[in-house]
Amino acid sequence: MIKVGNRVSLFHNMGKEGNCIGLKPVKINTSFTDGTASHSWAIVIQWDDGTVTEEKIGDVMRID
Repeated sequence: MIKVGNRVSLFHNMGKEGNCIGLKPVKINTSFTDGTASHSWAIVIQWDDGTVTEEKIGDVMRID
């Protein structure tokens, strides 16, 4: 799990690095037989070049 303060990068652009500065819940509208999913997460990232973006949790990986 990615946490606030972790160094992160994108799977599709590994040269871009930044810090996780927040987690934002994203509502999911999928229904299942036994109920519904509650939410997923968007990762708020401050990149080393000074920009800030929100990325899907599946597109972000933690780097050490």
